[in-house]
Amino acid sequence: MNVGKFLWAILFLLVGLGLSLALGRFLYQEESKAIELGFRSDIDQLSAVFEREVLLNLEILFALRESVSVLPDMDSERFRILTQKLLERSPAIQAFAWAPVVRHEDLSGFVGLQREQFVNFALKEAVGTGLRAAQERPWYVPVQFIEPLSENRAALGYDLASEGSRLAALLAARETGTMAATAGIRLVQEPENQKGFLVFAPLYRPASSGRGLRDGMEHYGFINGVFRVGELVHQAIGHELGNDFLFQVYDRSGDENVLLFSSADPKLADWDAEGRYRSAIFDIGGRQWVVEAVPAKAFIERRRGRLPVFVAGSGVLFAGLLFSYLLVSDRRAAELSAAKTELERISLTDSLTGLANRRHFDAVLEAEYRRAIRQGTALSLIMLDIDHFKEYNDLYGHPKGDACLALVADALRQVVHRPADLVARYGGEEFAIILPDTPDASEVADACRQAVEALGIDHETSGAAKVVTISVGTAVLTPETWQQNSTDLLNRADDALYQAKETGRNRVCSA
Repeated sequence: MNVGKFLWAILFLLVGLGLSLALGRFLYQEESKAIELGFRSDIDQLSAVFEREVLLNLEILFALRESVSVLPDMDSERFRILTQKLLERSPAIQAFAWAPVVRHEDLSGFVGLQREQFVNFALKEAVGTGLRAAQERPWYVPVQFIEPLSENRAALGYDLASEGSRLAALLAARETGTMAATAGIRLVQEPENQKGFLVFAPLYRPASSGRGLRDGMEHYGFINGVFRVGELVHQAIGHELGNDFLFQVYDRSGDENVLLFSSADPKLADWDAEGRYRSAIFDIGGRQWVVEAVPAKAFIERRRGRLPVFVAGSGVLFAGLLFSYLLVSDRRAAELSAAKTELERISLTDSLTGLANRRHFDAVLEAEYRRAIRQGTALSLIMLDIDHFKEYNDLYGHPKGDACLALVADALRQVVHRPADLVARYGGEEFAIILPDTPDASEVADACRQAVEALGIDHETSGAAKVVTISVGTAVLTPETWQQNSTDLLNRADDALYQAKETGRNRVCSA
């Protein structure tokens, strides 16, 4: 080989090596993006599962509040009976407490009555890391009853209004009439510094005076639940936790940034800090929570392939490397495009109505069906269809039809407001509602029918009424019908809807 050819060979070798190294780096970066995209998708799913688990546990407190609101005056035995089964269902709930509002002038009588059952009962408040006798103030919110009592006796008599975070949640619950959560706090009942949070549900009764009125009702106390954040995480996604990533839950309400839970020590050198990902913020009792996750370095390395190294080591095979570059680039572009298309396709929200879409509905129905079977609770399904909607579109046009769908969706959303319930657009002019832990959906179904009719949307060609109406079918899965699956439940609700249409529309029929 002459010098000229040798130099050309060296030149082609250097060019080939340069191109192979550049291609190897490109493939490495694209692989990193794919790993990052997959990690973020996994964390988004875990965050959604965790959020739903928290809301389902809050639903237990909601149910307890509704039970208490129809009972006469509370005593310790009645409170124990009401809460015992609920506490057994979820270990994430450390305790339920009954806390009345006691004015200063009524305090001595209240304490005296309590000491008939608890000899050493005294009103106390937080100071530093300990407790002291409650200071004088116009009103108090002492813990009168708490279950399980044996594990939480130290909280009896604790004035919930004496600590800033609890007081803010108490006032928010009283003013809004809805459940309100505290920031992350150290639980009085726990000897160690364990993060938890309290949720307060306000109690009202027919007004007997001019004080504390809300829509003709008088506020007289609170039901509150004490929740362990760590246990909620383990109930929801405990099987997914391990050494692959650091899973953290933060309270980001206002200017706060409080760490509520961490699956491991964040100071360890095992984590790839540059890969930290934050999910969307979600609302828990008026608090803004967010999930953050950091992948482990080993997690990323295990997902790397050998292609970048192989291509970079090919060296002198310039033509082959160029061909591989074109093939791999095209494949990577197709994979990224397919991943983007898939992510857009699985969007969970219907763009017109803002409700859950069919895909979201199907996933939630299957999950709630399995939960009902596991926990032995009822699951109700409502199917709704706008009467003579084709005629409406033909008469008023599709833009009016779209506006009608949006108004109907908003009316249904106003009727169904429990945290665990789901309203979805099933398709076209058809809607569906999933009601967990509901043995009879007829009342909700008729409320939906009335709410849509009350919109008063003109529909001159309807055979059911002169305004837009809906036909409704309901079905329920109970422990007696566990042999059925979610598809059977859906078919029975659809049959009931068909019956409502066949018997005159603008009515509710049950399977």
